[in-house]
Amino acid sequence: MASATLLALALSVVVLGVVLFAAVALRRAGRAEALRRAGRLDACANLLDGCVRSIDRSGDPVLRGRYGGGKAALRVFAEQLAFRRLPQLWLAATVRADLATSATLDLVRRPTGAEFFSAGLALPRRWAPPEGWPQDTRICGSADAGALLAALTDRLAAPLADPRLKSILVTPRGVRVVRQAAQGSRGAYLLFRDMRFPKASVTRHDAAAALDLALQIAAALAPATRDAHESDRLDVRAA
Repeated sequence: MASATLLALALSVVVLGVVLFAAVALRRAGRAEALRRAGRLDACANLLDGCVRSIDRSGDPVLRGRYGGGKAALRVFAEQLAFRRLPQLWLAATVRADLATSATLDLVRRPTGAEFFSAGLALPRRWAPPEGWPQDTRICGSADAGALLAALTDRLAAPLADPRLKSILVTPRGVRVVRQAAQGSRGAYLLFRDMRFPKASVTRHDAAAALDLALQIAAALAPATRDAHESDRLDVRAA
């Protein structure tokens, strides 16, 4: 009886040790993952003047500062809801500016219906993609967005051809560009439905490309640009 009790006690100690070891390992893995996620934008921090870092509720980093003289922000978020597609890590670059439009326009390449970051489905108007645009572009906008779409048609044809560009949102308060930063590891997702991205962090090049596009769109729609175009038209008519 005594030997059986000792054996049971020994087994209990072993099991407890295994549980404690697993708990410690999981805690360390969780901390390492949190640090890895928090550092995804480290290579991009020097793009923004006066950069301020924060962590959002999901544990992903957010950078805020100034770019091209205006307020800007960079953030990342993962999405794995699309059927039969590997998880995606998206990079969102936002440039804040008061634009010469009251309209909102939302463009999404290759829409799957899983784009939770898109405002398009809440907008009332739909348009077919203009000639020269990728025909898998979903175009949604406010009731008054027709003129805004016409103003941007030629300018956005080339950027939308980039296969890594996912979304462009234009509002009276600024522009947001969403690009693919990384695609999930196939093995980890197929076996464990785990979102593991081979890239440790977003590259400075990708962040600059997204910020530059957002800034170019905002500059094209700035009040000063609109006033200059209107002045040119008046000069031509007067002549």
